[in-house]
Amino acid sequence: MKLNKMAILSTNEKQVLEKLFQMGGGYVLNFSDRTMGEFFRDDVGIDIYSKKYTYGSGSKANRLRGLWLSADAKLIGKSILKLVEYIENQILIDNLKKEDFPADRTKAGKEIGERLSGKKADKKENKSQATFKDGNITILLQKDIFDHVQKLLNDGHYFNAVEEAYKIVRKKLKDVSGKEKATDAFNASNYEKIFGHQPVNDAESDFFEGTKFLHMAIQFLRNEKAHTPANNLDKNLAIHYIALASLAYDLISRK
Repeated sequence: MKLNKMAILSTNEKQVLEKLFQMGGGYVLNFSDRTMGEFFRDDVGIDIYSKKYTYGSGSKANRLRGLWLSADAKLIGKSILKLVEYIENQILIDNLKKEDFPADRTKAGKEIGERLSGKKADKKENKSQATFKDGNITILLQKDIFDHVQKLLNDGHYFNAVEEAYKIVRKKLKDVSGKEKATDAFNASNYEKIFGHQPVNDAESDFFEGTKFLHMAIQFLRNEKAHTPANNLDKNLAIHYIALASLAYDLISRK
């Protein structure tokens, strides 16, 4: 196998990816030989068992290492992002355990994939957006929330999608402020953590207060969902609830 003159992945990046993709003992995640071949054929667009990806013993993990050594940056980046998507989907359908994939490790893997594939992180792209045309409003939900609830929405699990959207908002608030509950997080001593600065005038003070009450609404609506058996929530109402979560997430992600 012909190797690249310069390594595309650094040693540190390889260590992160090997841990993320559970490559100890020659394995890759929960793939069998067959399912790994199908995944790389259908999702990545390559034959991972091609001779050019042969490396070492030829195990699944070594096949992936062979890809890292022989492919170009964009293809490696694409494969990493597709594997991260696979992990997220497998967690969603209970084929992998969420606790085995810490959020910071998954995020680091995704950032490596984005760097190699040329997808630069753009905060604007990660925010909710809205357009108005011919009397219709189209809302593009905040990406972290939509990615998390998309499959639930597609499968018609609207109640669960709303509850999960609210969990993402609460987790974001905890990541930003150190507190999960809005009733604890929003105080003057936390404003710089949440908004990046103290309010500069009465209007901004009102905005901070409004954001606080929006997150308090999320807190109590989520509590109501958590203590109510899942029911057949109306699709339109569910989307409105999730749009509310998207806005709440956005307002603490702008600093």
